Amino acid sequence: MKTLLRNASTGLYFQGPDLWTSNPAKAHKFLSIDHALNFVRKWRLQNMELAFTFGDFKRVTVSHRKGELKFSEG
Repeated sequence: MKTLLRNASTGLYFQGPDLWTSNPAKAHKFLSIDHALNFVRKWRLQNMELAFTFGDFKRVTVSHRKGELKFSEG
């Protein structure tokens, strides 16, 4: 499993400083969920989702907004 950050508005994945990609295979892979969440907090990123990819890059997205937790598969 790989942990990624996805912008919920654009659908793009975080690749690096000021770099975003539509391809989850090219996205930055965080070591853990905690690392990804700390990164979002540190850099005050808005409208972000956690995305998890597996061997075939099937994506599971977890979105948390105002106390609401949603799961989606794509």
